[in-house]
Amino acid sequence: MSKKLFTLIKGDKVHFAPGTKIIPAELFSELLSSSELLKKVQEDAAEYKLGVVSEAEKLKEAAEQEGFQLGLEQWADHVVKLEEEIGRVQKDMTDTIIPVALKAAKKIIGRELEISEDAVVDIVINNLKAVAHHKKIKIHVNKQDLITMEKNKEKLKKNFEQLETLLIVESEEVKPGGAIIETEGGIINAQLDNLILILEKAFETFMKQDTKV
Repeated sequence: MSKKLFTLIKGDKVHFAPGTKIIPAELFSELLSSSELLKKVQEDAAEYKLGVVSEAEKLKEAAEQEGFQLGLEQWADHVVKLEEEIGRVQKDMTDTIIPVALKAAKKIIGRELEISEDAVVDIVINNLKAVAHHKKIKIHVNKQDLITMEKNKEKLKKNFEQLETLLIVESEEVKPGGAIIETEGGIINAQLDNLILILEKAFETFMKQDTKV
């Protein structure tokens, strides 16, 4: 067959090929040839199948991409919410733990001061470590602790490297159990209220570092 008389276009109808309007009699039998029709159907079916598969793949990829993106967005949203919840719980824990710990520390310190009059000496010594290289020291204490401090003056001196003078004086501004240490380089507030404040900041710093791990 030299001429193409018809074509199937993705459907169930037979159409004339472009430019062919009249079918010659001698070709009519060929037009109805089942073998050619079957072949054409198979060709168009194969072509159509390829087109459908290609389109299906595109749709599949688009759906997968959309699903992946949606899943990624949902995952990111869950992560953000989880981090917010963790942060809230950690803050609640910090707000609860720090006051309890400080209250316990105050009780321990207060109890220690009640049991041992030398507790104030230990508090002062712990603060003297920061000024061990200083030469001129003046320690302000409450009248209640003056005698105890004087008794332990030699013990206090042992904490310095090149001490020249060490004075222990009474001060109404200092509360019992604490001290204000004056040196040529500055002043250390070793009163209990200030020590508790330092302890509170230390707790907060520790909790912040712990939450980052």
